[in-house]
Amino acid sequence: MDAIAAIGGSRPLKAEEFARRAYNYALNPARNSLKETLDQCESVAKTPPLLGGFNDVPWHKLRDAEVHAWAKAGWSWIVNDAEHSQWEGWYGREQNAVLSRHSILPVQRLAREARSEHGDAFQLGARATMRPYGTTYEEAERYFRAINFPVPGQATPDDRGGYPVRDGERTMMFTPDELRGTETETQGWIQFETKEYIIDIETRDRVLDLMAAQGRNKACGFVGPFDAILREGDLPEVNDAVNALFRAAAERGVHTGRVVGHGAMEDPQDIEDGMVEAIDNGARLICVHPLTSDMVFRGAYAMAEPFFRACKRCGF
Repeated sequence: MDAIAAIGGSRPLKAEEFARRAYNYALNPARNSLKETLDQCESVAKTPPLLGGFNDVPWHKLRDAEVHAWAKAGWSWIVNDAEHSQWEGWYGREQNAVLSRHSILPVQRLAREARSEHGDAFQLGARATMRPYGTTYEEAERYFRAINFPVPGQATPDDRGGYPVRDGERTMMFTPDELRGTETETQGWIQFETKEYIIDIETRDRVLDLMAAQGRNKACGFVGPFDAILREGDLPEVNDAVNALFRAAAERGVHTGRVVGHGAMEDPQDIEDGMVEAIDNGARLICVHPLTSDMVFRGAYAMAEPFFRACKRCGF
């Protein structure tokens, strides 16, 4: 499978692919389209890279046409950022349904202090949540308890709470067995953006082992190099440590990714080269650095370019 096959066989997407995605969502609103792709691949090495980004469009301003455009262009996942965008980035049932209907995985990023909110995000239709700023193994342990239902008789204060979800016919899953049988495709995404998780190999590997123990493709890792540099300074070893993290995760069957590009790295060739470096080292969840609200300007600017080049050629 290559990157084009992974999004339906063509780019831009065709109407038949949109119909297939909507049909699959109608049959199973609890599906995780990105995990389905990962599950088809026998290893991280065989998994094609999947494109995503961070979403700063407020939940009350999201338009179906906007999500359609992201999917048509080849996006496979979006992080709705309720950490930095606060309540405006906390997506609800209707917004997550729009994303999932287009087979764009809605990942709900929450503040580092969140606990029960992770399980509640699944009730609202997010199929993955993201936990930032971890520094200890115990934080990762508590996070994974928060997104998983308790083992009967062994519940802890951290475990996910029970609340019915609906199937494709809007029938409520009221019993514990029905709920567990429906909520099988949720994921936990851990952010690696601190020295402890990126450079401290012992802590890094313990967290990666814990992620692998969650089950096949149930956990993903994501590197935030901006925060790592902000917290620790521009350490020369960060880039090598990030690439080593990708390789260590791939060996364990854990898919990881990163943002490629920044304010001082806008040249498309530099960004492409950075993506190639990340992919060659095992990263598969590749993220562009502009936020979703930037797409409007970038599209408008590109559309205006022929006009201003024509004006220049005509002496204006």
